[in-house]
Amino acid sequence: MRTHLGNASAGAWRRSRHAALIALALLPAACSDAGPVDGAPEDVLEGETAAAAQALALSFAIDPRKSLLVTETDVVSAFTLEDVLQQLIDQAGASATATPLTVFRQFMNNHRPGSNDPNNIGPSCDDEPPNAGDIEPVFPLDPPPPLPPHPDSEKVQTGSINNWPIFCPRTADDADSDPFADPGSESAYMATTLANRFDLAPPDGAHCGEYRVVFAKRSGITNGLNRNFIIFEARLPNPNPSQGRLGCLPVVDFWLNQSDPAKSPATRAAELHDFYFNGLSGFEPVIHIDHYGPEGGQIRTNEFVRPMGLPLESWSLRQFETAHGGPSGSWLLIVPSFVSDNPAGKLFTSASGDQRVTDFQATFFPSVVERLAASDDINRFAYGTEVPSQYEAGESLMIPLHNNYLNKLTTAPAAFRNSIQAKLTAMGSSLTPEHIVARAQSLACAGCHEPVDADNNASKMILDENGQLVPDNADPESPLDVGLPTNPLKTLVFTHTSEQTEPVDGTSSRQRFRISKMLSDVFLPFRQDVMEDFLLNNPILGFEKPGAWTSPQAQLSVHTGRVVEGISSLEVETPVSFNEIVSPSFSAAGLTVGNKVTLDIFVSPAQPNPSWVGTIEVLISIPSAGIHNQWAGNVVLTPLPRGSFQRIQFASLQTATRNALSAGASDVKLQFNLNVSSNSGPYYLDNVRFED
Repeated sequence: MRTHLGNASAGAWRRSRHAALIALALLPAACSDAGPVDGAPEDVLEGETAAAAQALALSFAIDPRKSLLVTETDVVSAFTLEDVLQQLIDQAGASATATPLTVFRQFMNNHRPGSNDPNNIGPSCDDEPPNAGDIEPVFPLDPPPPLPPHPDSEKVQTGSINNWPIFCPRTADDADSDPFADPGSESAYMATTLANRFDLAPPDGAHCGEYRVVFAKRSGITNGLNRNFIIFEARLPNPNPSQGRLGCLPVVDFWLNQSDPAKSPATRAAELHDFYFNGLSGFEPVIHIDHYGPEGGQIRTNEFVRPMGLPLESWSLRQFETAHGGPSGSWLLIVPSFVSDNPAGKLFTSASGDQRVTDFQATFFPSVVERLAASDDINRFAYGTEVPSQYEAGESLMIPLHNNYLNKLTTAPAAFRNSIQAKLTAMGSSLTPEHIVARAQSLACAGCHEPVDADNNASKMILDENGQLVPDNADPESPLDVGLPTNPLKTLVFTHTSEQTEPVDGTSSRQRFRISKMLSDVFLPFRQDVMEDFLLNNPILGFEKPGAWTSPQAQLSVHTGRVVEGISSLEVETPVSFNEIVSPSFSAAGLTVGNKVTLDIFVSPAQPNPSWVGTIEVLISIPSAGIHNQWAGNVVLTPLPRGSFQRIQFASLQTATRNALSAGASDVKLQFNLNVSSNSGPYYLDNVRFED
């Protein structure tokens, strides 16, 4: 469903959209798919039709490099690590002795043993000793020259986080450096990226997604063996959660307006700085001590730092959160946390006697197989539920093999593999247990940044003309097979953003930091679709509002894996054979109205009676026009291809019904009657529209 206002102004478009959607904001929220919600359509409208529709409705086209991922050096330079830390200090009410330098050093002291910590502020990486049974060896052989041998700290894990072992120490040089003394020094950090992650806002609008700023250590510009990234990933609260995602509209409008071609880089830099540090009207600033855990949001590091160089095996990704500490509780601390959505590698192995492993393999992982298998878009991969904290690893490593789930699966008990296969068979999926575990691996930090197969085959590292170990910029295909027709996993080797720059338009004197092919070709188009769909589409007809559609018989929930447009479809479980699925009343104002109701429907491949799947019919009511439960067509489901969304159309609407819709009736209601075998499905409905 698209809103078409011709060449109307942006203000008129917004007023029309607000009028059409404001009633929807008052609908009650219900339980929904609780996992990550990287939602966007694969095909909203086709080709030029979609572009034309968006051009009619949006005041200007969305530029992904202005409204989704900003890396222009003259824009991101408005952000400094010192300013971010100072804002957090001020919000914590920290003592006058707290400075960005003391907080930075405390942050980096998390990475070294307490015996080497002269400041003794906050935790150290060996505060929790590892369980002996969890320690895993690195590769037995040192790397060949000219690479240095493995340091002892890389051969033995001497600390733990969340009861899972970690290497200790790490980034010891940064704990004693001053990154603020000279902004041009190798020890300094520079902002490289601002990220709009509205796509992470859940269907119920519990929050408005995450808004990120990435700082990179300047040494990485020239030294591939001395790199570190600090990523502040703030989860922005929705000030009007009762309105659902509509409460986030000012944030999405703000990012849309960053694409305004009339805005100069200086204007955009000032507006983005104000958004992050001061916030929009009614919203908290993005950079806020409460937006970095434990209730949501985090600070992450992507580390490859050691003055004399470090073996390839030592790239690590860790997660932190802000906390109040000290005797009076007024100190600002940045403390280690487990890495979310990163189950420890041991959970995929054969490990008798460890209840965590037993429970993970018998209960948790089989319960998420359907959700991991549900999507053919890597952007939609998710567990569908929160990973229990006892399973989350202390750090994410892919080299060595600590968090290589596929490698661990080779030693897993047959019962674990069989339980995964049984779930896949029951849902009629052609995926294999290896595909499902690979999808879980791709959700882990290391699996996303360095996707490798069970043998750690990965993108190549090469020695440059200066003898530095650097990524091969050819961006080779990843060998990680996640069961998709084409492999989208192309990184910059360990990173998706870079310290290296390129011209903004290929010829301009303006520069921007490079990004990976995976970001430019896979992630950003998806996030752009999420943003456009939110601004243009009807959330009721797109099944975007949890709890909006109801049924006295069927079990309904939003689903973020199998989707045609927007961030969710409607999952329909059918415990009985006849199921009424009823919409709330909605307005037809601003909708393009054709003469037939069209629906996308997914019929499960696993059917109790393959020779008769059933039927679906649609009724329409517009009480203000005297139309009550008017029959509008019936479609037989048995001939439809199963296991993918299919477009179906019902009989032509009566003239009076079409006229009432075209007049913008505000009390329209649809009812789909699904007559199928009981306990079949689930079925998925998406993208209702009125088309010729």
